[in-house]
Amino acid sequence: MKSLRVLRALSSQFSRPHFNAPLIPPRFYSAQLEKETQVAFDDENGDGVFDSTQFEIPSLGNVEKVGQDGGWDERYRERAEEKLFGKKVEGRSVSRAVEREEEKRRRAAVLARALLESVMEKGEEVEEEVDCLSVKEEDQKSLSVGIIGAPNAGKSALTNFMVGTKVAAVSRKTHTTTHEVLGVMTKGNTQICFFDTPGLTLNRGGYPSKDIKVRVECAWSAIDLYDVLIVIFDVHRHLTRPDTRVVRLINRMGSDANPKQKRILCMNKVDLVEKKKDLLKVAEQFKELPGYEKYYMISGLKGSGVKDLTQFLMEQAVRRPWDEDPLALSEEVMKNISLEVVRERLLDHIHQEIPYSIDHRLVDWKELRDGSIRIEQHFVTPKLSQRKILVGKNGSKIGRIGVEANEELRSIFKRNVHLFLQVRLK
Repeated sequence: MKSLRVLRALSSQFSRPHFNAPLIPPRFYSAQLEKETQVAFDDENGDGVFDSTQFEIPSLGNVEKVGQDGGWDERYRERAEEKLFGKKVEGRSVSRAVEREEEKRRRAAVLARALLESVMEKGEEVEEEVDCLSVKEEDQKSLSVGIIGAPNAGKSALTNFMVGTKVAAVSRKTHTTTHEVLGVMTKGNTQICFFDTPGLTLNRGGYPSKDIKVRVECAWSAIDLYDVLIVIFDVHRHLTRPDTRVVRLINRMGSDANPKQKRILCMNKVDLVEKKKDLLKVAEQFKELPGYEKYYMISGLKGSGVKDLTQFLMEQAVRRPWDEDPLALSEEVMKNISLEVVRERLLDHIHQEIPYSIDHRLVDWKELRDGSIRIEQHFVTPKLSQRKILVGKNGSKIGRIGVEANEELRSIFKRNVHLFLQVRLK
C-alpha cells in the first residue's frame, strides 16, 4: 500500500503544470574565457592617452545601406498566406509590384534632385574660386572686423556663421574663447577678417575687472586696431535678466564716436524672443548713443539678419591687398581650429572649474605623405583628482572627447586626421 501511495504521489506531481518553468529552452553559453581587451589608458600610473588609430571611425563611403525589407522574399509571403488562410488573395502580387515600381521611381527622383542640387552648389563654389583667383592685387579689398561683447553673448557662433566653417569653440559655458580667434571670409574681390575676442566685463566703476586674465586685457587694448567694431549682446537675456555690466559695456563703447573706426551694435539671439515688440524697446534704449553707426537684430546661430550685416561690411571694405589665402587654410589657422574643436568637446564633457584650470597645449603637428594630419595635444592638470576626472574610468571620458573631436576635424579639413590626446600632471 505504501508503495502504491508513493507511485500515486509521484504521478500527480509530474502531471501538474509548472508555471515557473521557462517556455523557451535555455541558451547555452561557452565556458571559454574571453580574451582581455587591450585598453589604451592607464588610470593608476602613467598618463591617460587617447590614440585615434585604435578607434575605427566609419567613413561615408564604407557605410552599407540595408534595404527596408530586410531580405524578405515576397514569394514566401504569398505561399504563407495561402497555407494559413486557405485562399490566395487575387491581385496582391500585381499591386505589390506596382508599389515597388512607384517606390523605385520616387527614390530615383529624390536622388536625381539631390545630385542636381549638389552639382549646382559645386558649380557656384567653383565660380567663386575662379573669381578669387582672377582678382588682381590692385583690385583687392580688405576689412578687419573685431567682435566684442560680454561672455556668452554669441560672438563665436556669429564668427563661425560668417566664415562658413568652425573656427571658434562654441559652448554654453562662459569664457569659452580664451584668446583671439581669426576667421576669414572671401567673396568676389573682398576679403573680411573676423577677430573673435574673449568675453569682456566691466565692474561697478566702469573699468575692466581686476580678476580677469591677461588675455582679456589684451583684448581690451586691441579694440582700436580694427576697421569695424561689432558690439554684440544677448537681447533675450537682457529682456529676462538684465545685467548692468553689459549695459555699461554698451554705453562705454557707444558714448563717443571714433572717426577712425565704425562701430555696430548687434542684438543677438532674437530667435529666442517670443514677443518681437520687445526688440523695439531695446532698440529705443540704445538709439541715443552716438558711437554706433548701425543697429542690427540677428541670430548668429541660425543666421537670421546676418545677410544684411554681411552686406554692410562688404560695403565698408577698403582697397588694399588681402592678408590671407582665400582658397586654402594656412597651417596656423588649422592648428588653431584643432585646438578650438578639442576645447569645445572638453567643455561639453567636463564641468565646473576643471576646464578653466587645465593647460591645453598643441605639442606636435605633422602632415604625412598620404595627405593625412597627425595632431598631438596635451592636457596638463594641476591636481591628480582633476586628471582622474578628465581620463575617466578606463579612459572613457578622454576617449569620448577624442573620438568626437577627431570626427569633426576630419569633416572640417576634408582629410584623415590622427588625433592623439594625453593627460599629464603639472
